[in-house]
Amino acid sequence: MGNKNSHIKNKRSSIKKIPEFEKIESEQERQEKLLDYYLSTDTGSIDRLHMYHFLKGYIFQGNFSSPIEDIIIEGGCKVLDIGCGPGTWLLDLSNKYENSYFFGVDIKPIFPREIKPNNLEFIEADVTNGLSFRDNEFDLTHADLMSLMFTPEQWDIVLSELIRVTKPGGYIEISDRRNSFVGVGPIYRRLTDSIWASFLKRNIDAKLIYNLDSKFELQPNIGKVHRIEKDLIVGPNGGKIGLVFQDIAVSYFNSDMTCKVVSEEIGISEEEYKNMAEKLVEEFKQTNTECVHVRFWAQKQLTE
Repeated sequence: MGNKNSHIKNKRSSIKKIPEFEKIESEQERQEKLLDYYLSTDTGSIDRLHMYHFLKGYIFQGNFSSPIEDIIIEGGCKVLDIGCGPGTWLLDLSNKYENSYFFGVDIKPIFPREIKPNNLEFIEADVTNGLSFRDNEFDLTHADLMSLMFTPEQWDIVLSELIRVTKPGGYIEISDRRNSFVGVGPIYRRLTDSIWASFLKRNIDAKLIYNLDSKFELQPNIGKVHRIEKDLIVGPNGGKIGLVFQDIAVSYFNSDMTCKVVSEEIGISEEEYKNMAEKLVEEFKQTNTECVHVRFWAQKQLTE
């Protein structure tokens, strides 16, 4: 898995429906069940994350943008990834940079526990409760695709913790995606708006990522926050990379998880939802839906 030529099969999601979902009575129980859906660990979700990792590496021409690669190659560096999921980013890096050390933290233990490089360690923990590492421990701290996981208040905690455990002179990098809604068709817009609305019910603002650099800059001991954006067109009008992203998006929208949550949010039956989602591929042929990927990185200031 340690190179961009690694082959990851694109499987359709195989999430099983949970009959108990219909029996949930209290709003708290309902939101807890929805959280399980959002943090889905089924094979289809994991495969999408694998594919997405290599797609982002391609469009940015690298797995990170912070100017630290020479130091990592030299060896002895420590790198932390929070919300690491199946660990694809870390597995790639730990194979490539054998003389440095890599750590992943996630609330769901879907990362490999035994078959992994010796310079890679995974930890099951909730990062919003704080990180268990010492101050000034890591040369690079990283988070990817967390915009739909944290409330604004949790982002303050997470950013503060990432900065705390980063060494002075080290780097903090946040990577994510935002929809520009340029060239978007009516089906894709309706689906994404409904997903965002469902997250807002958990006080998660998907649009916060648009201006995360402003939140980043409010943190102490942070230098200039750099922002890099790369856009692509979803579907055949975006070439090969657009087709890869289309496969990821269609797989997500066709999953049982998304069908259950979004059909309820829109107020239509699951069958009506499926009929609508099936038209996405044709819509992408007729539109130039733009999707923007963004990275923020900053250096922790040296102590005087």
